[in-house]
Amino acid sequence: MLYATAADLSVAGAELAGVPALWHSWPERPEFDVEAQLRARGFQFVEEEPIMTLAFGSGSGEPTAARPGPATVRLVETERDLAAWEEIWTGEAPNPATLRALASPGLGTKRTVHHLLAEVDGVAVGCGAAVVAGRTLAVEHIVTVASHRRRGIGSQLTEAALAVGRGHGARHAILTASPDGAGIYERLGFERREPVRRFVAPTATG
Repeated sequence: MLYATAADLSVAGAELAGVPALWHSWPERPEFDVEAQLRARGFQFVEEEPIMTLAFGSGSGEPTAARPGPATVRLVETERDLAAWEEIWTGEAPNPATLRALASPGLGTKRTVHHLLAEVDGVAVGCGAAVVAGRTLAVEHIVTVASHRRRGIGSQLTEAALAVGRGHGARHAILTASPDGAGIYERLGFERREPVRRFVAPTATG
């Protein structure tokens, strides 16, 4: 991840030239509202999502542990598990390069990314990730396959990620929500904060 203000955008662009990446603009933060500069360089708008946060122990109603549900949620422990996780996340067959990139921070006792799989009758039907940085937990990549949506599996995965965060000393959780996910996160105690807008470079669109 690379942070850049509008003044630094040319330097950031040189660093990431030719690298597939999502570029974020924060419209409510003038120093990081780089949309005009990105569009001037031919970047294409992808999506806008709200940032949502939850403070553990705030009384906001967040669960103290993951609750039972239609799926079994477990931590990814092997490369085979990680390949199943990647397939759900991307919707495509696992890519060896992507798998290597995921494995480096996501497997072993010193992992920094805690990948989660949701399974029904032994079949992987959902994925998620918990990334703990100091006292902050980032909940990421909550995805359920189309055949198993609207059954509470997304909530299970989110609760499991929150449990991972608490277990590693996090005091706050943050995520960005898709239109389908925002209601789930609000029911779990998350509050909407500000929007983030995402763009891709011209070379990443074709």
